[in-house]
Amino acid sequence: MSKRHLQFLKNEVIDDVTAQRIREYEGIAKVSVALPVPLEQIVEQVLGLDFDWDIIEEHPGEQILGGLDAVNKKILLNEKHVALFDSKPGLLRSTIGHEAGHYDIDIDRSKLLHPKLPGMDFTPAIAKRHASKADRLIEVLLDRAVSDPRAMALYKKITAGQDTAEQKSAVDRYQSALLMPKWLMHEANEQYDFTQWSDLYRLAEVAQVNISNLTVRLQRLGMIYLRNGDKTIYRSRDEFTGQQTLF
Repeated sequence: MSKRHLQFLKNEVIDDVTAQRIREYEGIAKVSVALPVPLEQIVEQVLGLDFDWDIIEEHPGEQILGGLDAVNKKILLNEKHVALFDSKPGLLRSTIGHEAGHYDIDIDRSKLLHPKLPGMDFTPAIAKRHASKADRLIEVLLDRAVSDPRAMALYKKITAGQDTAEQKSAVDRYQSALLMPKWLMHEANEQYDFTQWSDLYRLAEVAQVNISNLTVRLQRLGMIYLRNGDKTIYRSRDEFTGQQTLF
């Protein structure tokens, strides 16, 4: 895959796509979505995907939490990692969101039912893997290995010279926007103090996401600023810079 065949998906485009999916669900279910976002219902009723558990083949150094059986419109979750899902709240939802993003913004429109949306000419780095039930051949996103440093090293080696880091992260940004829509984060900003870790942990619990997913999302929205190695949460980079000038 060459870079010239990829179009960078801006955060605003992904926000618009996921917001449209949520609004479609609200129209179907006649409800107003609040936190936690009803992810499985949106994936089933709007994207038309089902869920299944299976044992997914992993190569040395890989950690694959889920895959996509696009032909049968199923998100497959890896039975090998049930304990990991149980031990890390929010991981299952983010994995489902990743696979939904793979289905929703993959450039291979022959597998999709939704019409192509503006700004969505994108193909993520994917690989083919077997799942044991019915010996299914599924697609897996190689960046599913982000929680395993060894797998990440392998991933970087495989994809070196292909997509930019931001392009690889498109489905990650998709799941983040779907689980934490911009308008609900702004509503939460009225109820929680985003400069306090205790409030962020409470919000993460309400949204049913992990804390790292939440903080990355808030940073992408420009609602907080975190500096590596600094536990202080700033409202913005400007606030951080202003604090530094005082010393």
